[in-house]
Amino acid sequence: MTRSSFTLVLAMLQAVSFFSIHADDEPRPSDAAPQSGGDTAQPPAWPETTRVTRPWTRWWWPGSAVDEANLTRELAAFAGAGLGGVEITPIYGARGFERRYIAFLSPRYIEVLRHTAAEAARLGLGVDMATGTGWPFGGPQVRPEDAELAIEITDGKFTPKPTDFRVKRSAPGGAGPVLNPYSTAALAHYLEPFTAALKQLPPGAIRAQFHDSFEYKANWAAELPDAFRKRHGYDLAAHAAMLAAAPAAESDADTIARIKSDYRETLAALHMDYVRAWHTWTRSVGGISREQAHGAPANLLDLYALSDIPETEIFGSTDFPIPFYRNPPEERSREVPQPLVNQLASSAAHVAGKKLASSEAFTWAREHFHEAPSGLKPELDQLFLTGINHIFYHGSCFSPADAPWPGWLFYASTQYNPRNPLWHEFAALNAYITRVQSFLQAGRPDNGILLYWPVYDLWHDPKGWNRNLGMHGHDWLTEAPAGRLAQALIDRGYTFDFVSDEQLRTTACVPRSSRLRTIGTAEYQAVLVPRTGHMPAATLRRLLDLASQGARILFFDAMPADVPGFARLESRRAEFAEQLARIELPPPGTAVRAAMLGKGNVYVGDDLDTLLGLVPVARETIADSGLRFVRRALPDGHIWFIANLTDKPYSDAAPLVTEDAAAALYDPLSGVSGMARYSAARADSDAGTPATLSVGLQLAPGQSIIVRTYAGEAVPENAASWTYSAPVGEPAALGGRWTVTFASGGPQLPPPFKTAALTSWTDQGGEAGRFAGMARYELDFELPAAPEGAEVEDWWLDLGDVRETARVLVNGRDVGLLWCLPFRARIGHCLRPGKNHLAIEVTNLAANRIRDLDQRGVVWKNFHEINFVNAHYKPLDAGLWPLQPSGLLGPVTLTPLKVER
Repeated sequence: MTRSSFTLVLAMLQAVSFFSIHADDEPRPSDAAPQSGGDTAQPPAWPETTRVTRPWTRWWWPGSAVDEANLTRELAAFAGAGLGGVEITPIYGARGFERRYIAFLSPRYIEVLRHTAAEAARLGLGVDMATGTGWPFGGPQVRPEDAELAIEITDGKFTPKPTDFRVKRSAPGGAGPVLNPYSTAALAHYLEPFTAALKQLPPGAIRAQFHDSFEYKANWAAELPDAFRKRHGYDLAAHAAMLAAAPAAESDADTIARIKSDYRETLAALHMDYVRAWHTWTRSVGGISREQAHGAPANLLDLYALSDIPETEIFGSTDFPIPFYRNPPEERSREVPQPLVNQLASSAAHVAGKKLASSEAFTWAREHFHEAPSGLKPELDQLFLTGINHIFYHGSCFSPADAPWPGWLFYASTQYNPRNPLWHEFAALNAYITRVQSFLQAGRPDNGILLYWPVYDLWHDPKGWNRNLGMHGHDWLTEAPAGRLAQALIDRGYTFDFVSDEQLRTTACVPRSSRLRTIGTAEYQAVLVPRTGHMPAATLRRLLDLASQGARILFFDAMPADVPGFARLESRRAEFAEQLARIELPPPGTAVRAAMLGKGNVYVGDDLDTLLGLVPVARETIADSGLRFVRRALPDGHIWFIANLTDKPYSDAAPLVTEDAAAALYDPLSGVSGMARYSAARADSDAGTPATLSVGLQLAPGQSIIVRTYAGEAVPENAASWTYSAPVGEPAALGGRWTVTFASGGPQLPPPFKTAALTSWTDQGGEAGRFAGMARYELDFELPAAPEGAEVEDWWLDLGDVRETARVLVNGRDVGLLWCLPFRARIGHCLRPGKNHLAIEVTNLAANRIRDLDQRGVVWKNFHEINFVNAHYKPLDAGLWPLQPSGLLGPVTLTPLKVER
């Protein structure tokens, strides 16, 4: 953003009130905004912090070349930074350290794994592990008959052949063929050495086993022909010649699509059995399961729901319109995170009753060493908004103390490790995640709609064989009718979870109610079905049975058109038609057509607002302002996590749909909390408006807040109030001569300098151009005079553009660490009349130091296998990078504030 653009944005922001922001690792009394309520008033309490509410990290072990002393050192660093646990994934090793390599699952490996688990427990950390090295599952124990197979048709017959795919990024002792993911027999043999090894560990040493996203190449198994015949009643091989040829006519294409739909359904069932068997095994060895279902050729909702912790991921970065947010093309990968895909994992968790929905976070968020905390927070908030509540960094790489800087590294990582100059600042990011997750793991999901996901429409396709539903290319959801409908719901402020055919089968209508309850006991107001070309007759029957019991079933645009698959087609079509005949819809011509069915209603319409207006599914109107939210229910109230990821500030009374009596605000950035300003409005049945509690919110672009509402008797007594504030004058620039002293970092400390203009410290040349670390900016300034006639009760310090984090000290008092947008804090409690001293400790990225290493030909990329690529998977030459601006770029301003109580 240019300085002129910043001035315009600042003027816009000053037009409204904002609450106090005190970004810090942990809140301190001196940081808290002034609060009213009497001497005995206490801020509303935060939920308990546990190792699960804290973020975890994937922890790569290069070559498994670990030792007890270095393991303890790194685990202590993780615990000190506020992490809750690690997931161990052994990978290829570093060159020159081969003598330290440890064979996977060898006696020595089990020794260091036992030490890791014991030290983690001592430090309050949890430990997960991948069931293998690298990915996907495979290794030396995989027999030829257990390895992957791919379809091939020769002379009109299926002649499957081995894929010859081997484990990617395998560790010593883990190399070998990839396991066939459709064979439970192959899996059972593969797991035998794991069972023997894990039995040597104390009970509870490993919390969970991890299965990474589906990156197998297989699309056949020896078990498939029999499974196909049992499921569909005909022989797939009888149609091999037709399937190998290009369809001659449209009818042929439809027939091929139907046969391939049956094939894909069978393949999905085999993989479901495989994952189910793995999950059962995790329980047998004393752990739980974390499963990344995406990428698989299956119904992802059912696959996610099989595990104890469904896990999604984000790959790449999002362009947010937040002022000063940076995502330049040269620093990003080709991928963009897709929240709708992430919501499949949380939906599965909600519907199936899983407490946690996790995510691998920040894979290729930026080019190596270009990821700043300020760029990660909006991505995090976007994840939280999808219902994710258990973050795993991607990630941290083990490195021994004697490895030269930057140590051992993984090629697709945020380099979240103690060698990163921003490591200590990550503690504040971890504290933020912990506070948010402490709320998002509480209570239960509170979404209004079950949105049917028609997977059979994806399977009905004459092209190709398996239909893998992955993160890399997500048009299969975002451009499908279900995805477009889901986005329309989000834009309108409706809450929903995706639901599968199988999950509908176990969903019931609550007795004496029109609400729907899933197997996980989550409750919803209605089922919404997008335009669907192919729906099983059993699913349509289940929907209509739910309607007859009192449920509300909404079909958007039209009723489902046909059944999927080829087997017994005419008899299934007849059953489908019989189900459609159960409802008597009026002829087309109105926006919504309704039919009574037993105790409930079936609605069909192409106007979404009218359709949803017929059922008691209230929307949150804050969505009209661009705010996004996720909502949960407590026994005595509700929770909203609300984020402003737009370019406009929000300062208004936000009407939240609830009958609760009071509200509190919790700032997850600072830990400050207080009772909010609010007003209640009763429901008006004549006007069709729900009961609301309007809560005062002040959110600048990039900010987030937690709203906790209370039912009548649960309202805290004598709780401290939230403090609101409003500018009473224009921002005043802090001028003068800054003294800049480099305090910590490397490779060497540049000489100090003085400047009246805030520009990148790299402009100083020499050592400053390759330095990664922290510099201290100091300035003496006179407190500006209060605007005429204004009562100034506080001051707001805004640092403008910061590269990348800033700890602020005013007159020697630590105001806190500013690490995300906007970079500002209230500092009135630290100021005094007349002369004041400002110190700002700014830490930059490691990019310039890495750039210097490549320009000087210093070897640091010394790893086996892929040995470092850039965000586009090309060989990395950091010497070609431009210098990254570093330090305090400003402008630095003070704005007078009036406190509103």
